[in-house]
Amino acid sequence: MEYDETYSNIDNFFGVEPVPILRNYYHMLNKYKPILDIGVGQGRNALFFARKGFVVDAIDPSKVAINTVSAIAVKEGLPIHTCQCSFDTFIPQTDFYSGILIFGLIQILSWESIELLLEKVKIWTKEGSLIFVTGFTTADPSFSRYLREWKTIGKNSFMDKQGNIRTYLEAGEILNLFSEFNVIYHWEGMGPEHRHGDGPLHIHGKFEVALQK
Repeated sequence: MEYDETYSNIDNFFGVEPVPILRNYYHMLNKYKPILDIGVGQGRNALFFARKGFVVDAIDPSKVAINTVSAIAVKEGLPIHTCQCSFDTFIPQTDFYSGILIFGLIQILSWESIELLLEKVKIWTKEGSLIFVTGFTTADPSFSRYLREWKTIGKNSFMDKQGNIRTYLEAGEILNLFSEFNVIYHWEGMGPEHRHGDGPLHIHGKFEVALQK
């Protein structure tokens, strides 16, 4: 999806606070190795880590997102290294990451891309590394609409005519995808009512996990 226009017109589209699970488990991370934020957006999670002294590699296909995060990093003197790219073309400059953030990404990938992401994560981590992941489940209210209106391209995965994708995981499926990791935290259910920018209030059926290699 293209977020350049959204990020240009709306500050803090996804909010200013980091994803809550980060506050509960960041202390388990190796502070001497960097964090990778895949899909940094306007930076709420990367900034959380950088302000606590972690080095962060922040990647996003959106030029506006990268420029926004880079500007804040320079202004505050924060150790955030940005790259306008997607995870499939990104080349790390470290041997492994202490933690990898994968928020809101799974649901916009095809299964082929999800499998590639899993391969990358395994390469970019080592024993002790943490992975934080969120995404949509088939309990999400939008699932039935996309099932009716979009083309099915895989298991619970749909595409519209513009090439936008929505993929939903079944209950517990995220743990099967990361079966090589130990479960630190796992929650699935209906998230809180919220809005993005000045958009309508809505809720999501979602999963949240913190996993350790």
